[in-house]
Amino acid sequence: MAKRRRISNKTIVILKIIAALCLLFACCLYFFMNFDAFKKDFGFDKSAPLGSAQNPWWNLAFPFLFFLGICFIVYYVGNMIVRIEAKQIWKADRWFLLYQIVFTGLLVVTIWRWFWLDLTNALLPSIVMIIAGIMNLFIPRIIDNDNSDF
Repeated sequence: MAKRRRISNKTIVILKIIAALCLLFACCLYFFMNFDAFKKDFGFDKSAPLGSAQNPWWNLAFPFLFFLGICFIVYYVGNMIVRIEAKQIWKADRWFLLYQIVFTGLLVVTIWRWFWLDLTNALLPSIVMIIAGIMNLFIPRIIDNDNSDF
């Protein structure tokens, strides 16, 4: 006889949406608190043009990956909300592994960049990212054959 969980699939999906939205909030907070660093990365700072010794071309990779990660998080949250509304909750966990990879990449790159560029504004977004990651670790996976939601 299978062990029955106390938490439904719908609750699991809602918790995953909350964790993803916390990550989205942290990324937006990081972007707006360090807007000058992003302007420098794109070469809009006249004191350090793109391709110079102060701002090499590889600095452009961080904002590109950062914005791609944010776009994926928005897609992931949208997919989860659509699955709840369509009553297809068992399909909502389809992108979870890719989300974990994107989340881990964003966390590592953001914290690495924080240490590399000495951004003093990155502490709060990094803490929110770590809290969202801990939430993701403790949220269980969706059970495909759980029919208690119907």
